[in-house]
Amino acid sequence: MTALSTAPSHAPAGPVRFGGAVAAPGARLAAQAGLAALTLSAAHLIAPTFGHALPVAAVGAVGTGALAVMLAPRLAVEIASAFGLLALALGDPTPTYAGYHVTLVGLLFLCRRRGWTLALALALGAVVVPKTLFWLCSGRPDVHGWLNEPALAVTIFATIYWWRETRDGRAPALEAGRSPLAAWCLLYLFPSQIAVPLVLGPGDLWRARRDDAGAVLRALASFVAKAAALVTLRALFPNHGFSCHSGAALASLPRPALWGVVALSYVDLMLTLSGTIDIAVAVARLYGWQLPAPFRWALLAWNPVELWRRWGIYNRRFLLKNVYFPLGGGARHRLLNVMLTFLASALVMHSGWLGSKYWAVGAGGWRDWSIYFALQGAAVCACLITWRLVGKDSAADRELRWSWGRLAGTLATQAMSALLHVIILPQAIPLGDRWRLIARCLGLR
Repeated sequence: MTALSTAPSHAPAGPVRFGGAVAAPGARLAAQAGLAALTLSAAHLIAPTFGHALPVAAVGAVGTGALAVMLAPRLAVEIASAFGLLALALGDPTPTYAGYHVTLVGLLFLCRRRGWTLALALALGAVVVPKTLFWLCSGRPDVHGWLNEPALAVTIFATIYWWRETRDGRAPALEAGRSPLAAWCLLYLFPSQIAVPLVLGPGDLWRARRDDAGAVLRALASFVAKAAALVTLRALFPNHGFSCHSGAALASLPRPALWGVVALSYVDLMLTLSGTIDIAVAVARLYGWQLPAPFRWALLAWNPVELWRRWGIYNRRFLLKNVYFPLGGGARHRLLNVMLTFLASALVMHSGWLGSKYWAVGAGGWRDWSIYFALQGAAVCACLITWRLVGKDSAADRELRWSWGRLAGTLATQAMSALLHVIILPQAIPLGDRWRLIARCLGLR
């Protein structure tokens, strides 16, 4: 494993542009203050709609950091890391964790030059010690309640990401004179983590910044629009979710009504996930990191392959770089590698904190998510096999366009995905009854 490199690549952020005009320094600062206040106030007010809470103190820390970056752009990495740590401490119900987190990040930095030492430190600090606390003292939250599982997950994924990209020579070089420790901390303490943990790597954060008020406003408009759509959906269909019905009640619904619950729950999930991550993207853009939107009209995807190209691009990119391509992502073992990548997604992305808190599979853990992702992977493989038989290039025809065939494909793809979400969304219903609901939707019962 190599150390962080120090060749130049970072450039100071350019001026903020409004309507093509370059703002004067005083006007820039005032504009940034107004933009930060508008974006973060909206995020604070809207986050509960998506099931999250952004404490005022933490939001204030993030906003202050955005202004500090504007004043000292050459220290953007250091400032973002410092205010990311402050936001973590202020936003966590048990701020004790912030001390543990920064200690673990520092330990990993010291071990970064030796691969096995780094792996051991990561395994002990992010998995073994905290999970054992949960396991041995599951009934004593005073012993383990201070731990922050999402932040620990970010620590695991960021370290893997850094190791893979650095080993393969894909990690961007750092500006001469830039502190490797500051760049390292940015991977673990990025301010957007206050909204939702994103799987970001060096390629996302070790690059030139660019202040763009328009990009921030587009992210703001996106999560506001999704929140409005979510509020409207819940007002029009107040009992649309699985949580509003018992298993027996769902089983007794007429088939069209059952499909309505399935479809609306799926749309609710899509709006919630994408809206939450749009808040994180807006925060990143406030600091000058122009992260792309992670959901790209996934509800309009017209086949299973395109669905996963458009759904959660940060998780997808992490899995491609760290699972699919290392397996040898060529044509020879393509289908097997696709399935293994989807199963890896069940393990590292959607099973809580690498499975469960208590060293057990548990309800809603590996079992349900593994079934879900195995079926989604099978759908992708079926699509790839069909394309191979008809001679279609899997990289072709990826732009949104209208046709009756596209409409039919979109409806079939989204119905399939919505139906598979029955496996994971109604956790209060036994798994066997969930399968019976799926069968009923398909007219098999």
